[in-house]
Amino acid sequence: MKSEIIKLLSDKKYDGLTKLPLSSGRLLSSLISLTYDRKSIISYRAIEAFGIVSKEIAKTKTEIIRTVVGRLLWMIRDESGGIGWSSPEMLGEIVRNNPELFSDAAPVIMSFLDEEMLASGVLIAAGRIGEVKAELVAHAIPLILTYLHNPASQLRGLAAWALGRMKASQAESELEKLKNDDSRIAIYEDGELKEKTVGQIAEEAILSISA
Repeated sequence: MKSEIIKLLSDKKYDGLTKLPLSSGRLLSSLISLTYDRKSIISYRAIEAFGIVSKEIAKTKTEIIRTVVGRLLWMIRDESGGIGWSSPEMLGEIVRNNPELFSDAAPVIMSFLDEEMLASGVLIAAGRIGEVKAELVAHAIPLILTYLHNPASQLRGLAAWALGRMKASQAESELEKLKNDDSRIAIYEDGELKEKTVGQIAEEAILSISA
């Protein structure tokens, strides 16, 4: 199954994944195993596909996804040995694709925002959830705003990106201050890894907010 999954992810045929056997949980486990190599585009696509597949499974087997949510939360915590760095993003995709069923997971994901090692994934989750159901993550906006001043360009850029996706109007003045930030970061959008400056991301965020 794994080679078939990789082929579908390579071709960006996410719908094809939902035609694979879903009920055993093997598909979700295989997708999780593909998220570890963050230098590979397959890792990012596996995370996105994880949410799409979770939506399909939750239509008939909500308990499977509820169990997966618990597993991912365990993976984030220290006792898992630090293997859960992609867990906030996968949890974010579950909430994004199933906001009515798993809205209670959103504040739990955001609670890890003050842990800088996990912040990248939590910021991505905030943006992805915020794009479809901003009220689930709106309480995190004040803390996300502080990341606009972080010394790490990746965190500044992801914070700007998330605030734009969340349409956080209170962020506009702070985003304006980043428009000349020429630090370059990698960001996943539309199935591809793109390189952008923090300033460019900030400008796009401002446009998104004002649209």
